[in-house]
Amino acid sequence: MQQEERLQETEQGQTNGEGIVIENLKKTYGGGQNAVTALTGVSFSLSAGELAVVLGPSGSGKSTLLNILGGMDRATSGKALVFGRDVTAASSKDLVQYRRREIGFVFQFYNLMPNLTARENVAIACCEGSMTEMDALREVGLEGRAGNFPSQLSGGEQQRVAIARAIVKKPRLLLCDEPTGALDSKTGQRILALLQSLKERFGTTVIVVTHNAKLAALADRVIRLSDGEIREDSTNDTPLKAGEIEW
Repeated sequence: MQQEERLQETEQGQTNGEGIVIENLKKTYGGGQNAVTALTGVSFSLSAGELAVVLGPSGSGKSTLLNILGGMDRATSGKALVFGRDVTAASSKDLVQYRRREIGFVFQFYNLMPNLTARENVAIACCEGSMTEMDALREVGLEGRAGNFPSQLSGGEQQRVAIARAIVKKPRLLLCDEPTGALDSKTGQRILALLQSLKERFGTTVIVVTHNAKLAALADRVIRLSDGEIREDSTNDTPLKAGEIEW
């Protein structure tokens, strides 16, 4: 299916608040001779419940795109509809609630509070309607490590705590920025298997940005960015399981 057809279908679904539509999204930092363009006019669409991998080298615009979708950065122009909400037109106050209730973030270097236990790190993301912090830790297999501080956990365990913190609010959209970049292959596969499980069990829409092209094999959708432009937008009809990927 061509990109224009996907956009058309997903736009029709917006009446029900389903899916994500990005239209001619541009982002420029600075001005004049010092201006740096991170996104030059990106357009694509995702259906709710898809797992998408966004590939590209450093400087391709991957993280900028993720930050705009997550309401952490503002686009220069264009539109980003997320489940019927135009995040590019939302007020700062609305974006706070959007980030608080609908979006989960998973970062490469975990961003855990070093002076809080695993349970406390997860608890700070709880909000009305969320699961308990222990339920979230149970989802990632770390209920037995709830009282440990980050320094007492392995890298893989810290990343799983970060995922528990991201999913405790039961977000509709999970945004992952190089979630396996700091992990060994075995631990990375476990993290990816967990992301696939969340998508399959809860219908969570998952977007993973990475430079690791091998991760494309596990995605429903693969979007390749280069120099702020989409070079490829394809559907994967037979995604592999995380354990089947050769690193």
